[in-house]
Amino acid sequence: MMQTSPLSAEKHGKLRLVEQTDFSDHREENLVPVVFQEFSALATEFPLVFVRNKKTGDFMPSALMGLDKGINLYCQTTSWRSTFIPTSFTLAPLMVARLGSKAEDSEIVIDENSPLLSETTGESLFDTDGEPTKFLETKIDNVVKITGQSLQAVEICRYLAENKLLISRTLKLQHSDKSRRYEIEGVFVIDDQMLKNVPDKKFQELRDRGLLAMIYAHLVSLQQVHKLTRMQHQFDLKELNS
Repeated sequence: MMQTSPLSAEKHGKLRLVEQTDFSDHREENLVPVVFQEFSALATEFPLVFVRNKKTGDFMPSALMGLDKGINLYCQTTSWRSTFIPTSFTLAPLMVARLGSKAEDSEIVIDENSPLLSETTGESLFDTDGEPTKFLETKIDNVVKITGQSLQAVEICRYLAENKLLISRTLKLQHSDKSRRYEIEGVFVIDDQMLKNVPDKKFQELRDRGLLAMIYAHLVSLQQVHKLTRMQHQFDLKELNS
């Protein structure tokens, strides 16, 4: 069970952190939150879609990593199956409790129960003087950056929704006639027809906000559904024969 505490040299001065390479703890997350800054790299590996937070109503970009709810096809073993690792996988055991304008102004907490922590193995978090090591400073900077980008992603999604560029889709997928049929509901994509008909002024606004590259990366990424469908079929066959 996670146990968070404000990061401090007094309490955590002896701790070391092992860089995570095993992401099997995400094995039940078939939709993984991502940020727009990752879209170009992610689009070559995963279908990128938008999902809605049921509590807030906000949208968040996500990478689809499995067709069956509760199964991430990339995280069923301790070996990562892709060339690109979503940044949300690399932040543990650090989190932002309060986001400031700079990393040093943010409040960072640490999961004291994380298996990545040790007093004997890994990179030191603090030096002998109780100052953060370069390793820790880099980790904190990354956690703060990604947290800020996640908040920015929510705002960008609001803008896309307000301009009616997001449309609900039910993905109906099947590798072959003999394969299991999947229907994934509750996902949203960019409405390419609406995008084609957007007024010139609004199109210029999308370009000025730097959103066109993200939009096109998203649309291209949807072709990765075919690869994911094949992977799901292979996984289902293996489960059936085990």
